Amino acid sequence: MIGARAQLFEVRRLVQAIQEETEPARAGRIVVSGMLCEQLARELAAGAEPGAVVADATSRVRGAEVLVHVMAGEPSTADEALVRAADRAGVPVVLVQLWPQERWTPPFVLTPFVVECRAGEGFPIDDIGRRIADASEHWTDLARRIPVLHDVVSDKLVGTSVIRAALIGALGGRKRASRPVLALEQVRTVARLRSLRAGATPQELPALAGAATAALALSYLLREAARRAGGTLPGPLANAAVAAGTTWALAEAVRRLKLAPV
Repeated sequence: MIGARAQLFEVRRLVQAIQEETEPARAGRIVVSGMLCEQLARELAAGAEPGAVVADATSRVRGAEVLVHVMAGEPSTADEALVRAADRAGVPVVLVQLWPQERWTPPFVLTPFVVECRAGEGFPIDDIGRRIADASEHWTDLARRIPVLHDVVSDKLVGTSVIRAALIGALGGRKRASRPVLALEQVRTVARLRSLRAGATPQELPALAGAATAALALSYLLREAARRAGGTLPGPLANAAVAAGTTWALAEAVRRLKLAPV
C-alpha cells in the first residue's frame, strides 16, 4: 500500500513537472539588422507568429530576445557601437558575416555567436538558428513561435538531455535515488519537446499522465537493465550508457510520433 502511494505521488510530481515545462517563459522578438536584413528576416519569419521577427528595427533592440546583425567586411565602428548598445541592454548578439576574407578581423572579439555566410551560398539558416538558440535564454519558446527554429532546438533539447541523463546515471551509481531523478529528467524532456508544438497547453492531462506513467515505468526498466549491464561493464559506465540510451530512445519516440514538430 505504501509502495503504491509512493508511486502515485511520484506520478503526480512528474505531471506537475510537465505542466511547468509546457508553460515556457515568453521570449522577446528577434531583431534583424544590417545588410540584407529584410531578406534574412523573411527567411527566419517563415510561418512565424506576427512580430516574432522584425527587420531593421535597431531602435527596438531593448527588450528583444536576440539581435541578429548582418555585416559585410570587417566590423566597423557602427557595428561595434551596435553590439555594445545591445550588450548594455542585456540583449545577446548573433553576427552574420557575409563573404568573410582571411585578412579581416575576426568578429569573435565582439560576440561568441558568429555565423559565416560564404559567397553564392545564401543564408545558412540552420547555423544561424543554432547560434540564436545558443544565445537565447528562452529558446524553446522561440522555437514554438518561429518554425524554422524547430529542428535545431529539438536537436539541442535531445542532446542536452541525453548528456544530463548520462551524468545522472554515472554519478547515481546503484543508488535508488538516481531513478526518480532520471525519470524527472526524461519527463521534462518529453514536456519540452511537446511545448515546441504551437497550441500545446498544460491542460492536456490524459497525455501528461500517460507520459509521466511511461517515464516512471521506464525508470524501473532502466534500473534492471543497468543492473544486468553492470555484470560486463564498469558500473558507472553501464549506468551512464543505459540512462543515455533510454533517454534518447524516449525522445526520438516522441519526435517520431509527432508530439513535437520536427
